[in-house]
Amino acid sequence: MRLLATLFAVSLGACGASAPPPTPQAPEWTTGKWKRVCKFDTGVLGEISGLAASVRHPGGLWAVNDSGNAPDLIALDAATCAVRGQVRVNAPNTDWEALAMGSRGGKPVLFIGDIGDNLAARDSVSVLEVPEPDLTAATASARVHSFRYPGGSVDAEGLMARGTQVWVVSKQLRGSVFRIRLKQGGVQRMGGAPAYATDAAIAPDTDVFAIRDYPTLTRYRGLPPGVRLGRSNPPQQPQAEAVTFSADGAWLYTASESDGRLFRSPVTH
Repeated sequence: MRLLATLFAVSLGACGASAPPPTPQAPEWTTGKWKRVCKFDTGVLGEISGLAASVRHPGGLWAVNDSGNAPDLIALDAATCAVRGQVRVNAPNTDWEALAMGSRGGKPVLFIGDIGDNLAARDSVSVLEVPEPDLTAATASARVHSFRYPGGSVDAEGLMARGTQVWVVSKQLRGSVFRIRLKQGGVQRMGGAPAYATDAAIAPDTDVFAIRDYPTLTRYRGLPPGVRLGRSNPPQQPQAEAVTFSADGAWLYTASESDGRLFRSPVTH
């Protein structure tokens, strides 16, 4: 009997030793109270489709308009919405739907998502890479990274970047997150996304990101596709199509292509 008890104890100990450790839970983060910051000139930004916080110009945001507008990067004051610069990019605006700040060689670069395809008619789409320009620059040169999705045409409006890693978020009923390999032009589906996502943003130097759709904002931890944490309810705006974190990750901004209002919320962990 004593031998059986000993063997049973050893067996339990072995089972305990071989059991996998519990999966750690992703820490929560959330948004606070949303506040209207300012209203930008809709004559300049009549169809805003992307926002990105400036690295070179503290307190600034970069913005783009979507199809049918000039291929311009527009610099805004994040506190007043005043236009601080307007830079013409040497690439067509077929359907610019997103903007993200990344880096190459330690220097900030803007990635412009020419990824809109409402009619699923484009043979290929592209991400434009532009070194962050001076506010006084008149023009900027873009490096064009063209690619095709493995399953055919995809309409997309979300773009995120970390260094030269780039992810695109589709605008579909069954949304997807794709990793875009810029050098090779390859595309890999990484996971799902909320239905009809209109933009996405990843916070600088963290593993926090958010995906915006028209009524809600979904929060994630980890690099895309990440761990979904929950949803927040930003201010209701018609055609809410732009979201970005501030350069220090302390604030989350959102804007609409229709009403010109810029809102922000503190980010809490």
